[in-house]
Amino acid sequence: MLDKIKPPLVLMLICGIICGLLIIAYEATYIDTTGVITESLQNGLNEIYGESNTKYRMLENEDGTVKTYDGITSIIINDNGQVAFEIIADGYAKGGLHTLVGIDENGNLKNISIIAINETKGLGTKVKDKTFLDQFIGINSDDYKIDNITGATYSVNGIKNAVNTAINAYNEHREEISNELFKGVH
Repeated sequence: MLDKIKPPLVLMLICGIICGLLIIAYEATYIDTTGVITESLQNGLNEIYGESNTKYRMLENEDGTVKTYDGITSIIINDNGQVAFEIIADGYAKGGLHTLVGIDENGNLKNISIIAINETKGLGTKVKDKTFLDQFIGINSDDYKIDNITGATYSVNGIKNAVNTAINAYNEHREEISNELFKGVH
């Protein structure tokens, strides 16, 4: 009887120890990047506004937490009046489109940077093509027409939702964002 119980018990013990070690390793190496302009965000900002020595900062609430609006992960501004909205949108995959939507000082869409994409290769990933994204440049309302990508309807709709979220948030909170611009860069 002991011969039949012993192998599963040993295997269970080994799995428990390995799980515990994985949890310890995760806790020891996890870095919370909330409120930090990471290298990938900086690259996205450079893609939207061009590389420069411009300093960007995330808008914060009075308690120091990152300011968010409905559907927006963070709002990044600089002292030139430029605003970028970090948005994680659903495409074919839930949360499959990590985008940065840049708005210029006149309230027009400057550009879109895809920070990360987890969509179907060869179909949904076509939304990161420059020819597709360039269709959005200059819009300033959620009333626009663009050419869709055949076979990538969900991904296209995800990008449209991200753009609409950014434009609507900018238009709704323009005064609040403008007031933040005068506080200067930290």
